Amino acid sequence: MMNPPLRAAMIGGGINSAVGRSHEIALRLDNAFELVAGCFSRSGKTNQLSAEIYRVESGRVYDNVESLLKGEQGRLDVVVIATPITEHLSQIGAVLDAGLVAICDKPLVSSRSECDALFTKTLSSSARLFSIFNYTGYQAVREIKHRVSSGEIGKVFKVMAEMPQDSYLRLKNLDKVNSIQSWRLKDGEVPCLSLDLFAHIHSLMNFITGLKPLAVTANSRSISGVSDGLIDDVDALIEYENGVLLNAWYGKVALGYRNGLKIRVLGTLGSFEWVQEIPEQIVYANAIGDRLILDRISSTSTVTSEQRYNRFKAGHPAGFIEAFANYYFDIARAVRNKKLNEYTLSAGVAAEGILVSEAIQQASLSGQRIQIT
Repeated sequence: MMNPPLRAAMIGGGINSAVGRSHEIALRLDNAFELVAGCFSRSGKTNQLSAEIYRVESGRVYDNVESLLKGEQGRLDVVVIATPITEHLSQIGAVLDAGLVAICDKPLVSSRSECDALFTKTLSSSARLFSIFNYTGYQAVREIKHRVSSGEIGKVFKVMAEMPQDSYLRLKNLDKVNSIQSWRLKDGEVPCLSLDLFAHIHSLMNFITGLKPLAVTANSRSISGVSDGLIDDVDALIEYENGVLLNAWYGKVALGYRNGLKIRVLGTLGSFEWVQEIPEQIVYANAIGDRLILDRISSTSTVTSEQRYNRFKAGHPAGFIEAFANYYFDIARAVRNKKLNEYTLSAGVAAEGILVSEAIQQASLSGQRIQIT
């Protein structure tokens, strides 16, 4: 990116958080953003230490959001929000009211009513509000999107997506439940598990197919017992436009799986399979079932061969941080151009994921098929 980097501040995301360092590295990786200010933690010690590690001047570290926005008036372009879900609505609102672009960790908010409140401040398709869907930043996922849209695998009729993890049950068995962040142990209108994990599955489904969800049947369970009644395992069948079905399984009780994100796209002329832990590899099957392995420099690859995705030579896999940076790079493009581009999902897509998550919960509780409105 030839332009000077956009000036960014961060709310939350201190060095003791789960995602802060990922955001900080990804912001800077392609020189799309410069982290210049922040309010990284409620703990003064952690706040200052985070600033030192993130190379932010001590005079631009603040105790709270209000003082950050006031002290940095006229000196910022965007604010990254990397706090618990419960803080998102008020913090996004404050950033938008300050005339700045808000980039929020997923999910944007926690319920349908909060979505409604959020969109009183900006349009759902505005280039002033973004949610980080970092898995769509993987170059292999973008290659699949391109090939699906070009009709290479014919009519898509089914997508199988799963995101099994083992953290809740593993920590329960190790007697370390107290290491789970407290806000993750409380379900609201939409279970925290869906806000956390299904948000990613929905973003990938929308990114690859562009289809709208219509109805849901689902089964949700509490297996680990880390918190009374907490949902930690979900199976859902979601009907989309054009007769496409999404089979989704996600949870935090699958022992042996750290982040088992996998997606399979099935069409009448072929299929694609991508596994997040093997990030550069696509398993492609053609119309007669031949299986081929595609990687970054395969002769037929279009997207993955672009210079921007080849920071390293083939054989040196690009992974999670690079995908994060790819998405941030595209956000920077959208901010500069004041419009969304082919790789930035709108805040409306993020909100749609919350509505589908709500329908999954309703279907699970009622045992009925729930239409998505």
